[in-house]
Amino acid sequence: MYEYTPWSTKVLNRILAISSETLPILDVQLGGACNLNCVYCDTPKYHSPCSLDITSLDKIISSGNIEWVYACGLGEPTAPGNVETFKQILSICKRSGAKVSVFSNIVNLDDELLNYIAEGTLNVLFKLDSFDKQKMAFLYGQDRGETILRNYQRLLEACKISDDTTNLGASIVPTKVNYDDVYQIIDFCMEHKIFPLLGQLENAGKCSNIFEKMELKQEKLLDLRNYINQKYGVNYQIPVCPATISAMHITNTNDVIVDEKTGLSCAWFWLEDPKMITLGNIKEMSIDEITAKIIDYRKSKFSEVIEIEKTLRSNPFGGCGGDAKTLLNQYISIAKY
Repeated sequence: MYEYTPWSTKVLNRILAISSETLPILDVQLGGACNLNCVYCDTPKYHSPCSLDITSLDKIISSGNIEWVYACGLGEPTAPGNVETFKQILSICKRSGAKVSVFSNIVNLDDELLNYIAEGTLNVLFKLDSFDKQKMAFLYGQDRGETILRNYQRLLEACKISDDTTNLGASIVPTKVNYDDVYQIIDFCMEHKIFPLLGQLENAGKCSNIFEKMELKQEKLLDLRNYINQKYGVNYQIPVCPATISAMHITNTNDVIVDEKTGLSCAWFWLEDPKMITLGNIKEMSIDEITAKIIDYRKSKFSEVIEIEKTLRSNPFGGCGGDAKTLLNQYISIAKY
């Protein structure tokens, strides 16, 4: 199985080795605009504008300290209202030598974005829950199946393999609606050298209204994991996202935020609505000040994190960012607090 390059063991180990003193990833939220209307959307903030200050971002990315930029929300990074800023970020990263990972529904996969993929700047974790256009229309709230299916094929042509890693990953959310499809999706990914990222349904946002109707029971999730293990001879686990531990997280309004419980940069691994606190604003802080503020907060919460980790049980897969117990265990093991 090929690992998704931005979440690969090689990248994770290198990044974690320096993450007690510096934060080499920038996790950026764009605006809430989206060209789909997913029934399980965890952040339905469609009217939140993308107000990122490009000058401040440029200073951070061009500092020489940032190896990766991750773009995972609020809405769709390639949707109108977001894509203009996203392409500016891609240009800055290309100039500075930083790499980019984007979570995208790929509805608006244009030639410029494909060029960034082809040249190695952009890696894509794309939504893939079914090949059935009727199911796609239900899950995504829009009849865009034809476009999405066509763009899957365009992405396949841009797939690149290096050192057992791939520049493409598929974000797969197994539910009662698409459970049978997921087996086919896993096989598709393995055939085309795409990493299959299976994440559990998150009880957050719009999904809170339908969570019980959509959620798969643990035995079904374990069946999927066992299918991968037995057919492909791997011990499948959702990888820890390096950005969760090693990033400074910037909102669409330029605020620096962290998970209230832990001080980590993302809170979706809790599988519920995140509780974040604001530590400052990038327009008023240097990269050294941002880093120090985040690390100081983490130190203040570290003893509590150790106790929280002891109480957790592992999930079959986990949420975006990884399984909470595995992730916190990894964080505790590298923290020098």
